[in-house]
Amino acid sequence: YYTSIPGSCNFETQDQEWTNVCGLTQDPTDDFDWNISNSAVTGQIGPHTDHTPGKGQRFLYVNSSSEKKGNRARITTTKFFPASLGVCRVRFWFWMFASTQTGVLKVYTVEEHGMDILMWSSSRNEENKW
Repeated sequence: YYTSIPGSCNFETQDQEWTNVCGLTQDPTDDFDWNISNSAVTGQIGPHTDHTPGKGQRFLYVNSSSEKKGNRARITTTKFFPASLGVCRVRFWFWMFASTQTGVLKVYTVEEHGMDILMWSSSRNEENKW
């Protein structure tokens, strides 16, 4: 159901096509890169599968194991969302289990004058699941 909603993405794309297919872009000023992967690449340090039911296998990830404290990985939407009164929702799944290098996952909105507004954050997922 969730993968058929307009604006959704399941990352079942080739290489860097996720930026066009999913309407997201890698921030060129951040410190390390987002990539598409599956459990065969992330191995013991990541999830065994993605959250998508059925044949979904790929997910967007950053490998923080070799990064320094304070480094940022950032993606942004390439689409503007219209203003709403409590009807706009952002839904995503994340996996941040048992890594000493895991920082804080934050979701911001950007208001019309460019100010980032923190909407949600998590410092760690305490369970080994999405």
